[in-house]
Amino acid sequence: MHSNFKSNKMTKAEALEQIRKAKLGHKKWISYAKAMHMGIGVDKDAVPMMETDCNFGKWYYGEGQVFSDMESFQAIEAPHSLLHQTYMKLYKARRKPVKSGLFVSKSKAQNEKQANLDNIMNQLLQVSQILMDNLQEFENDIKNMNEFEFSKLI
Repeated sequence: MHSNFKSNKMTKAEALEQIRKAKLGHKKWISYAKAMHMGIGVDKDAVPMMETDCNFGKWYYGEGQVFSDMESFQAIEAPHSLLHQTYMKLYKARRKPVKSGLFVSKSKAQNEKQANLDNIMNQLLQVSQILMDNLQEFENDIKNMNEFEFSKLI
């Protein structure tokens, strides 16, 4: 895929469009995660758990690799990976049954579960913001390149 992509000699405008699509894909993914957090049934396939399975990840680890020498592109990988790890925690916590017992009422157990879910969701949103900030920095780096600098990348 990478060599095919390189031979197509993408333009700067096409690269910027791919970054914008990646950002939109991430926003859509986050909306699925928010729905799942609120208890809305979401098809398991709608929120991939592996960072290589979401549309953004497919782009990042596929065609996006032509930018792998750029520092701002490299800065995207860690928060993207952490985002998926945090989502996995949220997904598992959402499905974990509420356990009440002799010393813990069902309502207290449900409140504790909800507090845990809210905490994980807040972590997810914080990491999402870092990822979006890093994507914006990467997009700005591409925008600020002249055509010659850009052509040396690809």
